[in-house]
Amino acid sequence: MVATLFNPDLSYRQTEASDFLEDPEIKELLYGGAKGGGKSHLGCAWVFLESLDIIEQFGLKPSKKPPVIGWMGRKQGVDFNDTTLETWKTIIPEDQYVIRTQDKEIIIRGTVKLAFGGLDAGKDVNKFNSAQFMFFFLDQAEEATEDDIGELRAALRMTIDDTPPRHGFTALFTANPRACWLVTTFVDKCAANRRFVPALPSDNPHLPPGYEDTLRTAFAHRPELIEAYLHGNWKVFEADNAIIRRQWIREAALRSRKAPYPRKLVVCDVARFGDDVTIIMDMEETEITRVEEYGFKPTTYTAARLFIRQKALGGCLVVVDDTGVGGGVTDQLREMGVQVFAFNGAEAAVDAEHYYNRRAEAWWLAGQGFAMGDICQHYEDEELVQDLTAPTYDYRVGRILVEPKDKIKERLGRSPNKGDAYVMGAYALPQAWSPEKRAMDKTARRRWRRDKADRRVELDPMAM
Repeated sequence: MVATLFNPDLSYRQTEASDFLEDPEIKELLYGGAKGGGKSHLGCAWVFLESLDIIEQFGLKPSKKPPVIGWMGRKQGVDFNDTTLETWKTIIPEDQYVIRTQDKEIIIRGTVKLAFGGLDAGKDVNKFNSAQFMFFFLDQAEEATEDDIGELRAALRMTIDDTPPRHGFTALFTANPRACWLVTTFVDKCAANRRFVPALPSDNPHLPPGYEDTLRTAFAHRPELIEAYLHGNWKVFEADNAIIRRQWIREAALRSRKAPYPRKLVVCDVARFGDDVTIIMDMEETEITRVEEYGFKPTTYTAARLFIRQKALGGCLVVVDDTGVGGGVTDQLREMGVQVFAFNGAEAAVDAEHYYNRRAEAWWLAGQGFAMGDICQHYEDEELVQDLTAPTYDYRVGRILVEPKDKIKERLGRSPNKGDAYVMGAYALPQAWSPEKRAMDKTARRRWRRDKADRRVELDPMAM
């Protein structure tokens, strides 16, 4: 960054994050962890130094109409004003900027502007449609959805004299650990042009002695929070009211149970939109044996794939999410003579006294199966684990209700299709059968009918 009298006094982790932000190949960076990791401090320091760097690169001079080169804010504008903006005032020399609260602008050295605010105000968000920035900083990004920042990402296109900034168009996200789209985007499947740097209290020399011990004591009942806050392990994070916990899934992978005649089924969560995916999952008892996924395709294609899969498994039961376009798949399979379990999550639960609808019943029973040791599951797929641990529950009129799927999709940044498919399969398993046992039963029925016919012949007076 440009030489300046300003010394942000960055920690080791903050310096690592700052170095990534100076790399033109890195477009987005997540600096995330517990309170005390210096997230807002890094964000404010980076925005200021990046502004000075752009002034130097393009030789900009003070003017009456300084260009707006960047944005910083939070989901709620009032939260930004009360927290992040106060951090800015604390660490940035006051002779270097002017804040225009009414216009939501910060003018750096009279030469460039920074826009600031929240993603909650429609008027402010609409400005992004025509705005052009070189960078932006979103503090507490776990509060926002990926859709919230879509316009901000699209605004990263500002050039001066057709020249981009030397560090490239860059976005910085800071956040507390949470099971949301940030995990998928930056932790699990991080693209080459993205980076995740944990914001750890252990790297902040300015925290009071014993701060880490305080965290350990405060969250002794929540070991996953200690893993996330102290060690930067976001993959273990889950909500207090999660229906299925990671520990239960880990324990399910340690169990081994073999049924003499394992029931088999094929489950399908059908894509509903162009950016959604269809999941076809083969199951043997509670074990996943095969997963197929593809983008949006006609229902005829999906019905044909399911017909082939159930034939390969001996003519087993097929479970289909019957809501929306899935209903068309169900109808076509039945016309083909396939036995289908049509799952409609909006329908009344079998136990309507305790569950708000069929979806809540299926998820809760799956959670019980994991918790009580009834499920053995060895299929390794982190996306599946995220799908299963993401949904939370609440109570409505005294009955259990599962978090809406669109809300889960907002947090994960994608639809939890694999988790939905598995839960439907576990719910329908009692209706399934073992192809081997079915064949044996069929043979036994034929033998019984033949023996019965023989007995009739023996007792028929006309035959004597």
